[in-house]
Amino acid sequence: MDQFFQQLVNGLTLGSLYALIAVGYTVVYGIVQLINFAHGEVFMIGAFGALTTYLLFFNGHTSVWILPFMIVGAMCASVGTAVLMERVAYRPLRHAPRLAPLITAIGISVFLQEFIRLFYERPGWTVAAMAGIVLLVAYLIGARITKVPLDHPITKWRDRAPLLAATVFALAVWAVLRLLERDLSIVITLAAIVGGLVVGTAAGWLFARGLTGRERAQAQLQPVVVVAAATGVLLEIAWLIFKEIIGKVEWPTAKQRIPFPQIDVVTGSALQVGGVTIQRSAIFTLVALAICTLVLWYFINRTRLGRGMLAVSQDPDTARLMGINVDRIIVVAFALGAVLAAVAGISQGFQNNNIEFRMGFLAGLKAFTAAVLGGIGNIQGAVVGGLVLGVVESMATQYIPGQFGGGSWKDVWAFVILILVLVFRPQGLLGARVVDRA
Repeated sequence: MDQFFQQLVNGLTLGSLYALIAVGYTVVYGIVQLINFAHGEVFMIGAFGALTTYLLFFNGHTSVWILPFMIVGAMCASVGTAVLMERVAYRPLRHAPRLAPLITAIGISVFLQEFIRLFYERPGWTVAAMAGIVLLVAYLIGARITKVPLDHPITKWRDRAPLLAATVFALAVWAVLRLLERDLSIVITLAAIVGGLVVGTAAGWLFARGLTGRERAQAQLQPVVVVAAATGVLLEIAWLIFKEIIGKVEWPTAKQRIPFPQIDVVTGSALQVGGVTIQRSAIFTLVALAICTLVLWYFINRTRLGRGMLAVSQDPDTARLMGINVDRIIVVAFALGAVLAAVAGISQGFQNNNIEFRMGFLAGLKAFTAAVLGGIGNIQGAVVGGLVLGVVESMATQYIPGQFGGGSWKDVWAFVILILVLVFRPQGLLGARVVDRA
């Protein structure tokens, strides 16, 4: 009997991990009818985000108060990846045939795996990433203070060009100076800021004068100056962060398994309850699933944004006519799925004591199986499907005799379940909500 309960605990732990990832599949599918096969890599990047946060700020420490910072770091990495993925890859294909975004998702999955494998130990790419973020932030600052309307359907790009020119030319001045002198120096810092301010302002003014006329150029002068100055200052801050924090860390190679930090309370010696051994990481995973499920339920059913998600999932065209920003709702759906995937990535790291760039592929397939098992598009179904799949895998490993049992066969039984569900009950155990649209 103890053996049965031990396998039940193991199955619930594994199933909780699947459920956290499966909810991300379900939330996105419920809104845009898209199977995001790159969601497993969002889960993987969440684990690497937590590891990166630990290496940057807490390397060598094991106190439990570090855990919230690791969770935030994982969420930032996963949400950033998911939102960028939606904006760059999926939004342009929103009205394309369904095969196009599906193939795109597979391509993104492979790209993210290879990116982590090749570049995690070489952080130089973060300079380009931070430069891009600086350009965006500086432009948004200018757009916020300018009195010229930047969204006019005819003149919007002519009105935006001066702000964009100011950021780009200020960046060019900074890049040239930093290629000549990469060490931190007050002289080079001042030269980069002042030079970017002068050149960026001149470029922005010339673009405004040539494209929009004298009157609009005069109105754009102050925002152009602010944008050029903000670009130089923010670039120097980013360079300081790179040199003093990112550049001083000994980054491990992602071409092999990387040990995951062990944190007090949530890792360590297992708990013994009768004849059943319960790992601390298993308790963390189960508690995380319960909390995330309750918070997600409250968000969707009790908040205005959540009700907007329900409306879009039922009929996006009517929701748009009722004033709901459908694009915003879709971004929120991707972000919610990424948050849960990030928590799952940390849980996997604690359970396995290591992470790797390939960890998202099989976990993503299992989570997709769990979502289909519970009923794709149904959040409660995804949770139930994940738990059922984990328990079935665990029990099959223990109780199926002969050559078809054991740990090497657990993946086989998982996909056998997927095939059986698709054949005999394609709507899943709880069934996806189906709405007849006029």
